[in-house]
Amino acid sequence: MTHKKIQLLTSAFAAFVLGLSASAHAQTGKPLLIGQTYVQTGPLASLSTEPLIGIRAMFTTLNANGGINGRPVELRQLDDAYDPAKGAENVKTFAKDGAIGVLMPIGTSSAVGAIKAANELKIPVVGAYTGAGPVVKFTDYSFPVRISFDEEYSRIVNHLFTIGLSRIAFAHNDNPGARSAMESTQKFIAERGDKMVGSVAIKNDGSDAAERAAELAKLKPKAVVLSATNDVAAKFITAYRAAGGETAFYSFSFLNGQKLFQDIKKDAAGVVISQVVPYPWNSAMPVIAEYQAAMKKIGVNEFGYASLEGYVAAKVMVEGLKRAGANPTPESLQKGLESFKTLDIGGIAVSYRPGEHRGLTFSELSMLKADGRYLR
Repeated sequence: MTHKKIQLLTSAFAAFVLGLSASAHAQTGKPLLIGQTYVQTGPLASLSTEPLIGIRAMFTTLNANGGINGRPVELRQLDDAYDPAKGAENVKTFAKDGAIGVLMPIGTSSAVGAIKAANELKIPVVGAYTGAGPVVKFTDYSFPVRISFDEEYSRIVNHLFTIGLSRIAFAHNDNPGARSAMESTQKFIAERGDKMVGSVAIKNDGSDAAERAAELAKLKPKAVVLSATNDVAAKFITAYRAAGGETAFYSFSFLNGQKLFQDIKKDAAGVVISQVVPYPWNSAMPVIAEYQAAMKKIGVNEFGYASLEGYVAAKVMVEGLKRAGANPTPESLQKGLESFKTLDIGGIAVSYRPGEHRGLTFSELSMLKADGRYLR
């Protein structure tokens, strides 16, 4: 069997895994190849679960409706295990295979590696699933969709000082992205003329969460800001409450409130989460109605912020491809994205232009109620 035939079989299998093969076979155009490097293995693999569902919903519906100019989109995915070097290597593999762009690297380390390689290879990266400084910093080939961690934590700190909670501590996963979030929060508190009460770094598997919770509870903060994965946050919050600590918990947008409630029930009540995409149950907003319909088409009836963010990032990629000409290339995709200026994608606006890749400006705070639903 020739190498070319092996490649074609591999592509077909990848499409099948994503639930895209039926629609792809119904079309005659050559697939438009998009790559995604993401965390499939290791303690941070749960970061990928929900966003990937939203991405699959978007591309499945798109391909069922004829793709882009009669050409289906094929998403090829590779695991980077949250290793920046592997993320970079995956992008090089995608480029070698003819990918036009790279969609939503998951997590800071993965995205840093992916963007570094993408700028060298001149291939656009859209919607990295992180708001860390090195990722949202302008480069010619990085197109962030969500707001930055700095913006998220600045808004959380402003809110806390507004309601009179200035005794603030921080708990975070022991990784670069989460650490940078802590440092940003520390800076924003200092700008208010105050100091962070203290901070703890928790192992990525959460094995020392109880110990770190007891350590932080002794400092008696009025608010604890979190930059932690769901499993770590669940262990930490439960242990903190068990230690008798009384505080308000505030988290950045990676925390899945529904899952947190499933894991720790009443201990999740009152946790406030920053959100970087709109309320996923507000079907009056066109992009939400579209997202909900696409999710139902792949048999998923549970909606959430993370899957919506995956859907929105994929939609931004698709809008760029539609503006990239009859035969899209990495160069024409970059120009297509920068032609947005400010583009309404169904009730929210994405801004890209030469020299400025702003993405969304959206954010809001939501609180988990005792029944696991959100209060906005």
